[in-house]
Amino acid sequence: MIEIKKHIAPLLLTAALLGFGGSAVAANLLVNGSFEQPGCSTTCVLDTTAQTNLITGWTTFLSGIEYLTPAAIAGSTGPDGTSMVDLANYVYRNGGGIQQNFATVVGARYRLTFSAGNSRYASRAGDGVVQVKVAGETVSFNTPVAQGVAIEWGTITYDFTATTPQTTLAFSNEQNPYGNYAFIDNVVVEAL
Repeated sequence: MIEIKKHIAPLLLTAALLGFGGSAVAANLLVNGSFEQPGCSTTCVLDTTAQTNLITGWTTFLSGIEYLTPAAIAGSTGPDGTSMVDLANYVYRNGGGIQQNFATVVGARYRLTFSAGNSRYASRAGDGVVQVKVAGETVSFNTPVAQGVAIEWGTITYDFTATTPQTTLAFSNEQNPYGNYAFIDNVVVEAL
C-alpha cells in the first residue's frame, strides 16, 4: 500500500498543477491559425481564383496574399510554426487579404490575438499596416517597425462582440507592396 501511495501521490500532484479535469487554455475557434497547412516550400503567391482556398480554413480576397516561410527573409523566424502570410502581395498594387468564417454566439465577447511583423528586406520601409475587419468593425494596427532585415514581430490583441452566429475575420493591407510588408501569423480567436 505504501508503494502505491508513493507512485500515485506525485501523479495526483502533477494532475492538480496541470489543471487535470479542466483546461486552463481556451480553444482557438479558428482553423489553421498559423497557416501551417498545406505549407509552401519558400514563397507562393496566391493570386488566382484557383488558389483562393489553398490555405486550409482561409480564403484570399482582393489580389490575394504571399504565403511563405520566415526563412525566405534572411535571418528570420516566425512566432509559430514554419509558415506565415504577407498581406502586401507584391504582384499587384491594389491590396491583398485573407479571411475565415467561424461560429460565434450573438452578444458574446471574443478576443483576437495575432502576431504582426515587418522587415527592411528588399529595400522595404520596415513598417506597415494590418487592417482587421471583424463583427462589423474595421480597425488598423501598425506592425512593429523593423530596424533590419530579420522580421521583427509583435503581438496584437483586439476584443470584439459577436453580432451574428457566423463571424468573418478578415485581414488586409492596401499599401504599396514594393514599399511595405504586412506579415501575420499565429492568429487566435478565443471566447472570453
